[in-house]
Amino acid sequence: MPLSAYNKFVMVSSDDDQQAIHGLLKDIHSNDATAEFTFLNIYKELPIVSSSRIFELKKKTVEFTTSSTQFFILNEAKEVIIQSNLMNTSIIGKVLEMDNRRFQVTLGEFSYAELHADKRNCVRVRLKLPLQPQIMVDGNVLSGVINDISLGGVCVRTFAGELMERARKIELKIKLLHCGSQEVMETLIPSRLARIDKKDIQARCAMIFEHTPQSERVLSTFIYQRQLEIIKEIKSKV
Repeated sequence: MPLSAYNKFVMVSSDDDQQAIHGLLKDIHSNDATAEFTFLNIYKELPIVSSSRIFELKKKTVEFTTSSTQFFILNEAKEVIIQSNLMNTSIIGKVLEMDNRRFQVTLGEFSYAELHADKRNCVRVRLKLPLQPQIMVDGNVLSGVINDISLGGVCVRTFAGELMERARKIELKIKLLHCGSQEVMETLIPSRLARIDKKDIQARCAMIFEHTPQSERVLSTFIYQRQLEIIKEIKSKV
């Protein structure tokens, strides 16, 4: 599962960056063999964070120990964002080998990363099934599809991109299944268009929510329950 939480960037060249990052990890380990690193990955849009330590350094790779939960995510994602208070930037490591007996992973092909997650105000969760909200636009009722949602906003795919672009008033009417009680929760969320991408047949409309107290309560309850459900799903597979 590829990460969608970062932009990869090159400082000098790919080869030079890999050597520099490997050298940095080697220096950190030489000065403190117990130094902890933070592994960040995304599972169904939910950030999974755990601590890790260097077990062994090789010529171009580094072997880390990590938690059983993160090990499962690494097997899915095939890469991970690595952070440390001893580094002034985030880096990405590609998964090259995995030892499921010791929960150890060999990373290489390192590169630098700028995190999108740092710019997000809200945790985003992936829905079990795509949701089809009613989009109320200046008296018109449009259809659309969403795959994930946060308390702050959502990306809606719709064929009515032209109407969305000209919209003066937008509201999303959504029905959410409460994960605990199986009760259907319905709410109307006032929204505004932040940006629109019309490159494909369906326009991708990034929406920012301007909540009422009722819509914020309903959505925050759903997102919390969905987070618990995703975490439970991970633990069942570890």
